[in-house]
Amino acid sequence: MKQNGLLIGCMATAAVLMAGCGGKTSDTAVTTEAVNEGTTASEEETVDEAALEELEGELYNAYIEVNNDMVDRFDEVIASYFKYVDFQEEFTLLDEDYWCLSMTSSFYDQMEKANELVGQKTETDELDQSFLALYPVMKELAETLDEVYDYTDLESYKDDAYAKGKEMHAVIWKDYGEYETLSQDFLDKLSAKADQQNANNLEKMKEEGLEATYAFNVLINTAQEIQSAIYDQEIDDSQIINLDIEALQPLYDQYVENVQTCLDYLADEDAMYQEGYPTNSAYYHTFESAIRESKTDLTDLFERVRNQEAVDDFHLDYAFPDDGTIRKFEDSISAIIDDYNKLISY
Repeated sequence: MKQNGLLIGCMATAAVLMAGCGGKTSDTAVTTEAVNEGTTASEEETVDEAALEELEGELYNAYIEVNNDMVDRFDEVIASYFKYVDFQEEFTLLDEDYWCLSMTSSFYDQMEKANELVGQKTETDELDQSFLALYPVMKELAETLDEVYDYTDLESYKDDAYAKGKEMHAVIWKDYGEYETLSQDFLDKLSAKADQQNANNLEKMKEEGLEATYAFNVLINTAQEIQSAIYDQEIDDSQIINLDIEALQPLYDQYVENVQTCLDYLADEDAMYQEGYPTNSAYYHTFESAIRESKTDLTDLFERVRNQEAVDDFHLDYAFPDDGTIRKFEDSISAIIDDYNKLISY
């Protein structure tokens, strides 16, 4: 049921790039009503283009946030439900008691925000149309799973002999069948747009002489290529000793080089300040630490595989990932992205 485990990373990078090349946007409808009467047709067109660009930027970021929740928390919520209820049309419990996770309010907020922003566009593209098809199905599925959470948390199934549970399962089964197809279409289209946005932004950084910013984003891209390559091998920490690290070695070498390039830039605080980075920010130093730790985490991962040291069951489920695990490396990449976003917003 996993949609695409690597997309959360891919979309996170897209958000970083977006933030690095522009500021926050506002809810701006693409109309000419706000244009002063005295403006020329050319000026009107310029204002409209700027408003459309703002709207598209904000909508793109909303899509990214929805995507990140889809492939992370929402995927976990769905999986938690089918851990207790058999994956079939008929409501069949795998255990007498059952339960599932609930969704965060921010997921609904971002869905609604994206839906409202699409409504402000005079013309929709294929990505917009894909989201509009997905939106009602995804919303109902999430709301129903949240109902299951309340229902099971209160053990209300003991009061009605699972009657409401059967009703909710019928909705979940119907919606999930549609969600599988619609969500994959949305994720594929958003991923394609993110790839193009990524390439455009990197080229823009080069043109504007933002050498350090370019290096930081290349670092993240390489890290996510590694995540993607691991995902393509269908390996997680429970089978980590089967990871083909020889196939990953070129990416490892590239990442090591990227890390050193970034650390060299960060060491020159005067040059970094000239490029617009707040070198007096605490995030400047945590960002550097996160980069260093990511390299160590990747090296430890490769060493674990070479030593054929499996991850014990306790650390597979423990809140804090063990050294030399895929999860530990992924956490360090998330830390890099988080710190970078905070740094450029300082």
